[in-house]
Amino acid sequence: MNKLLNFISSNNIQKIAILCDEKVWQLYPDYFHFLDEAAEVHYISIEASEKNKDIESIIFGWNFLLEQKFDRNSLLISWGGGIISDIGGMIAATFKRGIRLVNVPTTFLAMIDAAHGGKNGINLHHQKNVIGTFYLPEDVIIDIAFLKTLPKKELLNGFAELIKYALIGNKKLWEELQYVTKINYKIIKNEWIDEAIQFKTKLITEDLHDKGIRQVLNFGHTVGHAIERLFAEKKRAMSHGYAVAIGMCYELRFSHEKGFIASKDVEAIQQYILRFYKPVKLSESDVTAIANYCFDDKKNKNGHPNFIFLEEIGKAIPNSLFLQSFIETLRATSLQII
Repeated sequence: MNKLLNFISSNNIQKIAILCDEKVWQLYPDYFHFLDEAAEVHYISIEASEKNKDIESIIFGWNFLLEQKFDRNSLLISWGGGIISDIGGMIAATFKRGIRLVNVPTTFLAMIDAAHGGKNGINLHHQKNVIGTFYLPEDVIIDIAFLKTLPKKELLNGFAELIKYALIGNKKLWEELQYVTKINYKIIKNEWIDEAIQFKTKLITEDLHDKGIRQVLNFGHTVGHAIERLFAEKKRAMSHGYAVAIGMCYELRFSHEKGFIASKDVEAIQQYILRFYKPVKLSESDVTAIANYCFDDKKNKNGHPNFIFLEEIGKAIPNSLFLQSFIETLRATSLQII
């Protein structure tokens, strides 16, 4: 952690707030004790759940920082998974128009995706990340030792995003992933994390505000977020990675229907995804609800859902579908694979 200590010293940071997942704090209570002599350190512990990804958590954070007299040179460390980095990023971006931010991700998904790129968001009426900011952390510190205490469900959460990275921009990684038959922390390679970060960083450098090429990172997410919302409203939580995995299956079909990726590749990818993520059963009303939720998605343009199409394995392109063909394909796809 010399890198973090050097950052604190070189920027003369005197106050640090560590926003942490309460489960992570219980597992690693002494992890940040080395900071005690460097600055005044405070902890903000919350339950990392979708229901807490709301404005109340942001207000709670604002009030805490205000009471402790934090200023714009103070540091907020987000220590946890994607939910924590979303909440922490929102607090840091908005408190006094922006304070220093460092992310220390503890989940596989956050290490390769959520902790990077400066997208921060909270939910409103079960709509994912509909309120948010673009605010880059000054650093992201990766410690893969955290993966040892992650449950398999959380490893699968991140593995879905790794599959996404392979499909949209790294055919070599996709070919390597074919040899993975089970998921545990021992099979996760440092190179996979590095390659995902490098790919995302390149897109962010070109398109920070998500107006063009960065949008390919949303592959599987339009339908995935709609599925998450459906299950949230049914009071049946579904993890982000699981929903994105199923969302990718749908959006693969959309890609083929629009004349892009070959059917043999669609079948191969779906079979691979469904090796790890069991299909869910959706009723006709569920399919209609998912379609409607896609039209509420924050990425939409001029009233049309904005999907990412896969042209081939390793190459994705932003595009959109219109109402009639979208609903017909969604319904047909649900009958074929779900």
